[in-house]
Amino acid sequence: MTFLFWLISRLPLGLLQAVGGALGLLAGRLPGRYGQRLRENFRHAFPDATDAMIDEAARSAGRMIVEMPYFWSRRKIGARLYGFDDYMWPELEQLQSRGKGLIILTPHLGCFEVLPQSHALLRPVTALFKPPHQPWLRDWIEKMRTRPNMHMAPATPRGVRMLVKALKRGQAVGILPDQVPSGGEGHWAPFFGKPAYTMALVHRLQQLTGAPVVAVFAERLPRGAGYRAHLRVIHGGGMLPDDPAEAAAVINQTIEELVALCPTQYLWAYNRYKHPAGAGAPGDSAVPATDQSIS
Repeated sequence: MTFLFWLISRLPLGLLQAVGGALGLLAGRLPGRYGQRLRENFRHAFPDATDAMIDEAARSAGRMIVEMPYFWSRRKIGARLYGFDDYMWPELEQLQSRGKGLIILTPHLGCFEVLPQSHALLRPVTALFKPPHQPWLRDWIEKMRTRPNMHMAPATPRGVRMLVKALKRGQAVGILPDQVPSGGEGHWAPFFGKPAYTMALVHRLQQLTGAPVVAVFAERLPRGAGYRAHLRVIHGGGMLPDDPAEAAAVINQTIEELVALCPTQYLWAYNRYKHPAGAGAPGDSAVPATDQSIS
């Protein structure tokens, strides 16, 4: 598998994105739950979305998948991230200079693989990922995505402790904020006007460390020309509300603002509105118990 990824990564980025776009469009048009969810979620958020926009969203999902070998198997990024050096990095540097660390949220929008690698060229970053059930696959993914200054933390108590330690050292951590957590580990909060179970982890990390929070994404440019950096500082100076449910709502609102910049590059086929077992009913105000293992 490593050799196959390496072989794919040698191809030009524009070619890989073209192939991924064709495969994504095919998957989106085939009968089944995948294409249905893509259309339903997109049109719920953007009722005026055209068929052409939905097709482009399907292509973007395919490009997102095919880009993985390109970034995982290259020791150098190999793609230009416009606006990172003169726009995104100065803002990140200023926030991180507070000495509390930095929580960087990277939703399923555009290309999220290029962002931690770009940050790691300048400062250490620890990225949270959901490990597969198979130990060999988990270990392989960690190995493929690890770089100098870039560390992978599995979404387990051990991985969360890695995030806390990194923040307490004043370093940055990266989290996919729109990944649905397990029941009891999140809060119901509106996402494009519909209740979505949203992780409580970001709020707990900030409560423990005082680290500011930002949301970023890399807009995919046409024909393999690279990416364009976008950034939003959460709430007031990166600080979430003290109430965890309000914090979840602020996070989702910030993601909505980024998605509105490039709605066809969001992963609409992801089951963002699923109801995990043990999550309670939408509108339930119960607060998840704080996981003492991360303190």
